[in-house]
Amino acid sequence: MKSINIARKAAVLTFAIGTVLTSAACAGDPPATTDRVPPASAVQVQASAANQVQPADADHVMVTPAELKWADATSLPPGAKVTLIEGQLDQPVPFTLRLQFPADYQLPAHWHPSAEHVTVLSGAINMGRGDMLDKAKTTALPTGSLVIVPPNTNHFLWTTEEATVQVHGVGPVAITYVNPADDPRNNKSSEKK
Repeated sequence: MKSINIARKAAVLTFAIGTVLTSAACAGDPPATTDRVPPASAVQVQASAANQVQPADADHVMVTPAELKWADATSLPPGAKVTLIEGQLDQPVPFTLRLQFPADYQLPAHWHPSAEHVTVLSGAINMGRGDMLDKAKTTALPTGSLVIVPPNTNHFLWTTEEATVQVHGVGPVAITYVNPADDPRNNKSSEKK
């Protein structure tokens, strides 16, 4: 029974971390354009996908992997890519996004103000909870794994292989690094000097 509870907690933690990472990745990224969402919104589906699937009914969205438009996830360490599938990240509405992580990637400890649901679509991630990245305190999450991260939970992630996760939840989406020096948005301002 104890191993089942530990496995459940590990799965929840892993999912939460993935979700947090995804949200974090999109929080600082510029939006794509779409017919459904005004250009000023933080999260939008690319125009080609929106035009294809919603001739009259904007509530039904279908997007194939080839239609996803990936961009650098500027709120995450270099190497991560993000694509927003639905929602407005700066609004209290449902969102869905995907994150791609390269092999040997590390996402330092961080937290999000809302719950995140993370599903591993390909590859594997390693996720843990705490104030700093500690590989010894993570759970391996292979393809098909799901993690639900509660709001305000410090978590981190790392990979040994390329991985893609899908994150969904209710915004607004934000990422706060436990150690502000880990925030790549802070490092960019110092690089410009």
